Amino acid sequence: MTRPAWRRRPASGAKSVPDRRPWLAGKRDARLKVAIFIDNFSATGVVINAIAIAERLHARGCTVQLIASQAKGALLDSVPNGVKVIGLLPLTTGDSSRRGRLRRSIFAFHKRLKAFSPDVLFSAGNHGHLVSALVSLAFPSCRTIVRISNDLDHMINGKPCRPSSRWLRVTKFRAVAALADQIVFVSRHMARSKAVLGSGTIRDAVVIPNGVDVADVRRRAMEPCSHEWLSDLDEHPLVLAVGRFALQKNFANLLRAVAIARRSRPLRLLLIGSGPLRGELLEEAEALGIRDAVQIMAPIANPMPYIARASVLALPSWWEGSSNVLLEALACETPVVASRTAGNAEDALDFGRYGLLIDPDDVEGMAAALLVQVGPNAQLPGGRASEFDREITLRAYAELIMSGEPRPARFG
Repeated sequence: MTRPAWRRRPASGAKSVPDRRPWLAGKRDARLKVAIFIDNFSATGVVINAIAIAERLHARGCTVQLIASQAKGALLDSVPNGVKVIGLLPLTTGDSSRRGRLRRSIFAFHKRLKAFSPDVLFSAGNHGHLVSALVSLAFPSCRTIVRISNDLDHMINGKPCRPSSRWLRVTKFRAVAALADQIVFVSRHMARSKAVLGSGTIRDAVVIPNGVDVADVRRRAMEPCSHEWLSDLDEHPLVLAVGRFALQKNFANLLRAVAIARRSRPLRLLLIGSGPLRGELLEEAEALGIRDAVQIMAPIANPMPYIARASVLALPSWWEGSSNVLLEALACETPVVASRTAGNAEDALDFGRYGLLIDPDDVEGMAAALLVQVGPNAQLPGGRASEFDREITLRAYAELIMSGEPRPARFG
């Protein structure tokens, strides 16, 4: 995405650089400087990916700084040596909303970029994009890349979940798209959304799907797992779902589908996660008469043993960006049932070749798909996980950030 001409004006007294990629000028003998912005180091997919990209760029010879509103969180210790961590707000600052942290960090962010003078600013998470784009206005020679990792439409049954919230998301996206040099989507599904297609600002956007470290997922899946329901899967197949207990995940319809499927086979459902709808889900299970076949577990550091041992992984979401748990299930070779609207599910499952796709509002269809996937004719992932290995993703980001020209054909 080409930055508007008014964004490309040189600093006062500097000569104009006609090249479309001025950040590369004079970098043959100097290390490219890259700033990666996140909110904090909480254990989220955004942070995991940001750290992995920082590590890859450092290995390729770049000088990398991971800049966060606050340098705190479970993943802080996983930042590799050689990547400098910068916290914009003091740790003594009381916890606040993410929006509050981002707002209070703007001036410190500007000061840090002025001191570091990066060639490239990479905004890793949706919530930080507007701040990154606004701060980058003061640095016209710095190339700004934003990674759109969350769905913008939030549609349920063809209608926006909260129209006013959608309007705000779309407005912010269009402002960011107009200011940034490059937009990266984590799935083709997102790049084709109504919000994006209506913006008219994404000619040069690229798609770089999320990836997982397949070898590491399989190694972690071998760790012990002693849940009582894993001892008799032949008699009681286990449906597993992992995620936040929120409207987006559509777990209420999953409960209804399990209740229907249990008329044919005594399936059990294990939900791993937390969130505001926990009580409502338990009440729904009670009302459906399947409370004794449903268990809820709090989030755990390593869910891979559960994913690997489950009879089927269910991803019934109304919307997603690019689901890591889906890719982890593929790596564990666990049968999958996913909604067509769950981010990159159609691409990851190759439109049903490596798992079953259902409509999120089709409870009967979901139940039928679960029964197929726990039976002898399950549609298995095969070797599909290799197409989404993190190495492919990291190579694509390194090429994009360092050269400005993403060349992997399958990501285009």
